[in-house]
Amino acid sequence: MSYRVFNPQEYPLPYIIDDVSQWPIAKLTADSEAFTAAVQKAVLDKVTHKAKNDSSLKNELEKVLYQERIRLTQTPWKADPKDERQFWNNIKSKIVHLDSVNAGEEIHTSEEDILNEIVNRYTQEIVGHFDVSAFKFAKNILPIFFGRILNAAPGKWFKTLSANAKTIHEKIPITGDVDRIRNLAKKGTIIVTPTHFSNMDSIMVGWVLNELGLPAFTYGAGLNLFSIKLLSYFMSNLGAYKVDRRKKNAIYLETLKTYSREAIERGAHSIFFPGGTRSRSGALERKLKLGLLGTAVEAQKNNFKRFSDSTAPRIYVVPLIINYHFVLEADSLINDYLKETGKEKFIRENDNYSTSFGMIKFIFKFLSASSSLAISFGTPMDVIGNEVDENGDSYNHLGQYINVKNYFMNSGELTDDHQREEEYTKMLGEKIVSQYFKHNVVLTSHLVCFCAFELLRKKYNYIDIFTLIRTPVEDVRIDGKELVDAIERVKEQLKEMNKNNEVLISPEVRFTNEKVIEHGISNINLYHANSPLEKSSDGYYYSEDLKLLYYYHNRLEGYKLERYV
Repeated sequence: MSYRVFNPQEYPLPYIIDDVSQWPIAKLTADSEAFTAAVQKAVLDKVTHKAKNDSSLKNELEKVLYQERIRLTQTPWKADPKDERQFWNNIKSKIVHLDSVNAGEEIHTSEEDILNEIVNRYTQEIVGHFDVSAFKFAKNILPIFFGRILNAAPGKWFKTLSANAKTIHEKIPITGDVDRIRNLAKKGTIIVTPTHFSNMDSIMVGWVLNELGLPAFTYGAGLNLFSIKLLSYFMSNLGAYKVDRRKKNAIYLETLKTYSREAIERGAHSIFFPGGTRSRSGALERKLKLGLLGTAVEAQKNNFKRFSDSTAPRIYVVPLIINYHFVLEADSLINDYLKETGKEKFIRENDNYSTSFGMIKFIFKFLSASSSLAISFGTPMDVIGNEVDENGDSYNHLGQYINVKNYFMNSGELTDDHQREEEYTKMLGEKIVSQYFKHNVVLTSHLVCFCAFELLRKKYNYIDIFTLIRTPVEDVRIDGKELVDAIERVKEQLKEMNKNNEVLISPEVRFTNEKVIEHGISNINLYHANSPLEKSSDGYYYSEDLKLLYYYHNRLEGYKLERYV
């Protein structure tokens, strides 16, 4: 299948809905009171029903209280509400009061009242808003922001973008069937599922979708990011809802999923990062968190329940792959990954990316760098993972038309089947992962780091990865000819895979091998203080930070390219 790459002059594309106030996300905010009430009622019904079947509601409340008090003690955040401790102390007092009530004494606060209070707290914390004026401001400022990020806009910061739009879109090529995605957004609800490597991803994805002329999307953003005032302003007013990954209790997770499902059923286009969090290893995500993804499956079933076949709103899933030459947080991310996988084998160094100040410093460093990146959309699918055409019709791998409603039927009736829908969600997750690999754009930095680290791994094949990354700099020497030969072999395999629609490659990967190395190294070294890969005066290559070399190498893990090195 061939994909259209839009010419830079065509951006931004016209909005598919001219009136911003008529966008689904704007309507959702306008009807916010009814929407949040519907979320709370659905959560209360589900939790109380489940508690009657599995255990008492009081036991469930006690579990939540226990987990929340541990969270407040062990992992407090600046973004936490100031009255957080007071709220949970009050909840504790009310639960204790339930135990102390004597027989026949009037109960002023019931278990259902306490549950309602907790669900209301969670809902108000999660809920996102969309402000039209804030959107218009962001629409004007983001092109300038990205022009500065990519060093695309000459002269002073606040010059207009019009003269530089071509340069920016040359540096951020967008690959994929954009026409089909735009058509589907007119017919139904789009769920975009991006890869996740950096805290820059949310901004990047929002900007790209806006350039495609799509209405604003709602998306979940980590609560910790709201402690940074500038980010908090935009996220709080551009449809982001808060996700607190510290909260693992059943009531919070149910509230979060219900919020997502209700928003989708009301037509709000959504962004899910199915990896759950940024990739710590630098590799493409292969194990997805399916909780929120399952809300799309459930929402599609509910749409079929409420509407006739011809009018039931359809939900479409579009994978999105973001490809950076370098990642701002790579050092701290790979440290986290090695610490988690290596346990006592890994000795962690200082983490310079642990504060808001650190993040802002990273962003300003990035603003002054000059690098390109690539955005690629995968094939649009239905909620089962079947490909959909520009009309929104589903087809299986044999090209046969499929009525998606039939997936939710049993003996001719639409039915609720949690286990069945979990299987559908797993199928969808597998298809998304497949799309990640198929539509991943290999950059020169990925290729060079992969080959360099594989040469070192084979040279030191008698030690484990954690010992290898602690190898002294003076012992890390890669022969220039060996690196060129390895790149030649891997590059030829990538070209063959590209012909077979198994991966995408950037134009620079087709340079001569020497140019590939030069281009990859120059981009990977734009930010990091310690170079992941550098060339010495005697023609050998070395690394000042093998952890970072390993991180960028991992982007090509899973393609079985190591056998060509």
